[in-house]
Amino acid sequence: MSAVAIRTRLAFIGGLSFFLAVLSALLWGLWLLVIWMTAANQVPVNSLMIQGEQHYLSREEVRQSVLALPEVGNFFTLEVDRVQQQLQSLPWVYQASVRKQWPDILRVYIVEQPVAARWNQDAMVNAHGEIFQVRHDDPSLVSLSGPDEESNRVLEGYRSVQKLLQPGGYRIERVHLTPRRSWELTLSDGVTLLLGREDLEARLQRFIDVYPGIAERERVAYLDLRYDTGLAVGWKQDEETDNDKKHGTKSDRRA
Repeated sequence: MSAVAIRTRLAFIGGLSFFLAVLSALLWGLWLLVIWMTAANQVPVNSLMIQGEQHYLSREEVRQSVLALPEVGNFFTLEVDRVQQQLQSLPWVYQASVRKQWPDILRVYIVEQPVAARWNQDAMVNAHGEIFQVRHDDPSLVSLSGPDEESNRVLEGYRSVQKLLQPGGYRIERVHLTPRRSWELTLSDGVTLLLGREDLEARLQRFIDVYPGIAERERVAYLDLRYDTGLAVGWKQDEETDNDKKHGTKSDRRA
């Protein structure tokens, strides 16, 4: 083999060895970087930025919910979907979005439940008719009740009757849908309207027309409008006689 060929081979072997050495160093460095990035508590989340309006949910509740995740100790392995699921498990959270910001910041945007009413005394219903389990005693909220699967129907029913009664200055305190799907309303003055299952608009209009003309309205306990025409008045108990004084105009049948 000539001297030129020997030098050429040695140069090739040297170049190949150098390339392999550089490649090995890069792979080793990459491996060390992966180990460092995945090592627990190497780069924890050091800042939690909470955005969005909170009226019922405190920032401390959000913070504690995030800190309860063991993955929060490592910024690189923390999955934003996992944080989102954790936050949306909080009763007052309707929606949550999460993103990571280099090098150690977690940004959270919270949308609270759009509260519409109280539901069955121990829960709430949001503006979409969805029930969420939290107890909140707010006297300004209407109380709705009925079968859970009918929560959206009850909310829509409340909105409909409210439009009819509000111009007359009547405020609804409670709406109840019975197991037989019969409607009952209680007004802010304590008067209950028994409406039945049909012709709600016509029966409410009958109440609007007749109620102002009833004498001693402060003694009215309920108005039964479940008739084709007319209504029945139920009076509050007479404290002196223990008898109920009742009168009314009835006709064919209840519906």
